[in-house]
Amino acid sequence: MTSKKSPYRAEIDGLRAFAVLSVVGFHAFPLWVTGGFTGVDIFFVISGFLITGHIFEKLDEGTFRFSDFFQRRIRRIFPALIVVMASALVFGWCVLLADEYAQLGKHVASGAAFIINFILANEVGYFDLSVELKPMLHLWSLAVEEQFYIVWPLCLWLAWKKKFNLLAVTLIVLLISFIWNLTWVTVHPTETFYWPFSRFWELLSGSVLAWFTVQKRKSLYSEKLNNLKYLNDFVGGARIFLQSTIAVNVMSLVGFLLLASSTLLLDYQLPFPSAWALLPILGALLVIGVGSKAWLNRVFLMNPIAVWFGLISYSLYLWHWPILSYLHIIEVGTPDKYLRIAAVFVSIFLAWVTYKFIETPIRFGKVRQKLKSISLVVVMVALGSIGLFVSKHDFSNVRKTEDLIFNKRLENRIGTSNRWYEGKEDWLFLGNSYEHTVEKLRLSTKPKNSDIESLKSTLSELSEVALGTNTKLALVVGPNKSTIYPEYLPDKFVPSDKRYFSFFADVLKDVPNLVLYDPTDDFLRQKNIEGILYYRTDTHWNSKAAFLAYEGVANRLSLPVPDVNFELNSDGYPGELLGVAGLENFPLHGGDSWRFTIEQPPKLAREDVSALSPIQSFGAQEIVVNSNALSDKTVWVVGDSFTGALRPYIYSTFKKTYYLGHWNKRLSDLASILRNASEKPDVIIIVRVERSF
Repeated sequence: MTSKKSPYRAEIDGLRAFAVLSVVGFHAFPLWVTGGFTGVDIFFVISGFLITGHIFEKLDEGTFRFSDFFQRRIRRIFPALIVVMASALVFGWCVLLADEYAQLGKHVASGAAFIINFILANEVGYFDLSVELKPMLHLWSLAVEEQFYIVWPLCLWLAWKKKFNLLAVTLIVLLISFIWNLTWVTVHPTETFYWPFSRFWELLSGSVLAWFTVQKRKSLYSEKLNNLKYLNDFVGGARIFLQSTIAVNVMSLVGFLLLASSTLLLDYQLPFPSAWALLPILGALLVIGVGSKAWLNRVFLMNPIAVWFGLISYSLYLWHWPILSYLHIIEVGTPDKYLRIAAVFVSIFLAWVTYKFIETPIRFGKVRQKLKSISLVVVMVALGSIGLFVSKHDFSNVRKTEDLIFNKRLENRIGTSNRWYEGKEDWLFLGNSYEHTVEKLRLSTKPKNSDIESLKSTLSELSEVALGTNTKLALVVGPNKSTIYPEYLPDKFVPSDKRYFSFFADVLKDVPNLVLYDPTDDFLRQKNIEGILYYRTDTHWNSKAAFLAYEGVANRLSLPVPDVNFELNSDGYPGELLGVAGLENFPLHGGDSWRFTIEQPPKLAREDVSALSPIQSFGAQEIVVNSNALSDKTVWVVGDSFTGALRPYIYSTFKKTYYLGHWNKRLSDLASILRNASEKPDVIIIVRVERSF
């Protein structure tokens, strides 16, 4: 049986426009378009619908060829991608430091191989660069999509050859992928976000809709529904109802509401994809399913402007993020809103140029299609090889930083990198890439009054609620290593006498019922008596400093403090800054780490935390019970990585410890959580490193 080629559907291009503008809006104005990242999920549905629909048609005709399929994919994906990645490499040469350029090279290489999603998942961690500093970050979704199309056509072809029902196969794989997503999003949120199988159900939802769209082709299913024949009557009856004007417009309205809700109501703090992804997925399915018959689709998705944006949507998706990312790098932080608006317009212009003069001629030109595909593969392999070479080569000796343009951000660079620098006697420190640490230490920037007042307001609200529940509240500041050991900073680096954090401390000290403990003065007095308090090659305090800090806050809260015996560790401690700097065979010195024993050792058991919503890395959540505690009190802990070394001492004091997650995810709604909690804690401890203020 032969089938006609699927007709052009303008409303799908309009839906592409909605998806890409949502993503662009989220990246440019994340506080305004909080759920714009769901545009990627809409793209997955569209892709699954169109591409799988094409496969179904070709299988129905008996003309499906893997070579034809992959050539079409190459001509669709490669041209614009090559241009954007090559442009990113060229521009990166002009503005990036050597280690930043090496990472860009790695991302270009992995982007060319369509495995960048795995690379990004492995990079997530405390000392990973901010996402805004990765110009190729957005290619993760393209990698997921292409991984799907390496596997899925083969699965469908095998199922077709074995005369399996294609709908049943699709539904089974979709269900497994969806369950996988729900199961692992709370345990491994980063991997669930980036890895392909937890995303396959989104593409397969479009595939299911594609099957129903072409189901009239009896050769696809009539011989394969022996035990599912009831679907024939169901589909026939459903089609009659769904084609009615009222049903079509109602479904379109519901679809639009779901899409709008996902874009405006969701935010990045929610676990995702998870069940929340059903909002954009179902919305997209409804809008695609009713097609051009719905009034809303015709008005909002089929008008010339929406269709035009849909046509350039792929190029716009590729261009917008590198431009915004480089702008963020050049401006050393979030750019002014007018610059971001300009960046969006530049992205739109480049997307139109790319679509008009690169995408369209290569994709739709009739001349030597096979040669085009082979040439594109060769160019992509060459570009990936260049990226791999860049990732492995140190350009710091041939490319001097003074040669870089837009070098405003280099004012606070020490050494060859913005990520780290070496001090005296093999001490390593964090560079300015992390929360503007160097700028703050020099006080070349000052905090905004709005930021100070916002934090004061948050803590004041929490303090008021805590006072009403008879809960003690403490904020423990983890001093920067450079604050405690300025004598090991490079000679040319002179920190300010006034600390950046002091602007916050002057205001927060007036918050009632809040114990604000900054152990800096205590550490400066004790460091020559107690021994080294920070690791030389790490940014964190060691177990001795953590105990001294805990002892200080516990005394202020009138809590029992465990008796701890410390023994100096003579082995050198290999800290995380070695990995940040990429240093091998760096000399390690003993004396900066401690072994310790607690006189009344805690007897710990962990409780189930499935009821707690998930947090990204370094916001670990758990409930710990100590049957040998120094008190019968309960504590909530909200902190960052400086919390890790405090844990043994917190365990020892409290009978029950709740780790609620990272402060930047939980602090804003902690007052509400406390207000609504059925069991109130005796103490809340917030731990926050100095550089994060």
